Amino acid sequence: MSTELRRARNRQMVIFLLVCAGMVILSGRLYYWQVINGPRLAQAANAEHIQTQTVNAPRGRIYDATGQLLATNVVRDDVYIEPSQLVTDYPDTYQSERESLVQKLHAVLNDIAPEKLKSAFNSSVPTVLIATSITPDQSQKLRDLHLPYTFLEPRTWRTYPAGDLAAQIIGYVQEDAAGSSPKGVYGIEKMYNKQLSGKAGSFVAETDLNGNPLNVGSSSEQDMVDGADVTLTINSTIQYKVQTALEERVKQMGAESGTAVVLNARTGAIVALAGAPSFDPNDYGKYASSTGCRGQLEVYSNPALYCAYEPGSTMKAITMAAGLDQHLIKPTDAIQDPGYLAFTDGTPAVTNWMHKGYGTESMTQVLEHSANVGAAWVATQKLGAKRFYPYLQQFGFGQATGVLQPEAAGMYRIPTSKDWSPSDLARQSFGQSILVTPLQMASAYQAIANDGVKMKPYLVSSIQDKEHPTTFQPQEEHKVISPEAARALASMLESTAKFNDNTVPGYRTAVKTGTATNQSLADTNTDASMAGFLPVSNPQFVILVKIDHPTATIYGGSAAGPTWKAIAQQLMWQYSIPPDDPA
Repeated sequence: MSTELRRARNRQMVIFLLVCAGMVILSGRLYYWQVINGPRLAQAANAEHIQTQTVNAPRGRIYDATGQLLATNVVRDDVYIEPSQLVTDYPDTYQSERESLVQKLHAVLNDIAPEKLKSAFNSSVPTVLIATSITPDQSQKLRDLHLPYTFLEPRTWRTYPAGDLAAQIIGYVQEDAAGSSPKGVYGIEKMYNKQLSGKAGSFVAETDLNGNPLNVGSSSEQDMVDGADVTLTINSTIQYKVQTALEERVKQMGAESGTAVVLNARTGAIVALAGAPSFDPNDYGKYASSTGCRGQLEVYSNPALYCAYEPGSTMKAITMAAGLDQHLIKPTDAIQDPGYLAFTDGTPAVTNWMHKGYGTESMTQVLEHSANVGAAWVATQKLGAKRFYPYLQQFGFGQATGVLQPEAAGMYRIPTSKDWSPSDLARQSFGQSILVTPLQMASAYQAIANDGVKMKPYLVSSIQDKEHPTTFQPQEEHKVISPEAARALASMLESTAKFNDNTVPGYRTAVKTGTATNQSLADTNTDASMAGFLPVSNPQFVILVKIDHPTATIYGGSAAGPTWKAIAQQLMWQYSIPPDDPA
């Protein structure tokens, strides 16, 4: 073979090997991009051209027992401007264009100062939010103006048509900046947030470079599930009357705060639940520094469930209930009341208010006089710890009702408690050394009114979910005392109402007042309350009114009594309850 032929073949081999090496390298790169990095790149490409958009479900509405709307949703526009685009389009005449837009925007959005609008237009970002939830009239005016570099974006907002009515029952919702469903805060909005929120849907679609869905592209959609509607047991008319009367009384008494509860005596349904001060859920942020319950709780909390207090003399009815049910006392049984009750076991003596003695005194007169001595005598000389404390439990003290959150359970020491002493038994009989909530005390009086049968207090009557609608019926918890004991006690409380002039004209009324003093505060710093029910012949409603630290008058009968009677009279009129007292 010639030298030239050998050289030609060598060149061919080198070229062949170079081609083979290139093929190997190219195959390796193809394997790297298509096999190793292929899924990641496909995912990145999909991310650019396929978008998933969450579609929030409409939040369920909240109604009162009569169908009045308490919470709903409205669509309102937010207003955005495009400052950077304005600069790009008018580099030479930017100032004059900006001034023109500012004047036209301010003419519609009067509450935004021109200086603030100018500052927004000076921003270097693509879009700036300048107004939220503008009125429909403002939206229409802006649409009619066809302003450049300005656009409206509709958004759903939670609104409360009745303002502050039942605000501490309903609560409010907070919008999530990330665009997820609003979250309930406090009250019904929080406790039933899952049911009210429904289930969000989603929309998946191919998009162009600007993010707009392609008509010819593939898409998929998952339907949303609307939030359930919740119906409450409260009556808005009664709630308004109770709330207004309570607010006025707190102001008249120069008090720190107050609470009122109205229950259906037969079912345990909550007809009204009010606290003062309160707030407007449409503008809840305005009340961030406001407090209730003697300044101890945020104003958003419901004091009927969360403001525990020493009830004072309203507890004497519970002590009498325990004695009557166990046949240890009768309404006519008498004691000698010199104004104090001494003990031989080291228990501090119990005294009546102002150390007043009443001489020979029946059990009914113990309630009429609101005598601490008589209540302590029943608890220590007749009942004893073993016969007293089971009744506190049966009446529901020290236990949360589960109606709303947050809720205080209250507390009291029992013989197995570390710091209990016989003094606790004596003092608890007339409402000291025990903490209860207003709803617990009202619920206890409901059992007395209902022939001794305690019903579970409830606030929601139905949840209208399209898939699983639920209706809640009255629920009997247990019998606390016998019907005979309940009726005897009702008669004693009726006599107490007459003796202290705490009656409602035309109706037999059973009430007990309470003037509770906190041992760490002055005797004039009281929780003044009145609890009871009417009409006695066929009890329909239980009412409790509590005024915290009244200064015009410190007593339960004079501070809380007038409001209790006004609420009672309104209930009789509203529900057309026939009179049962010819006198």
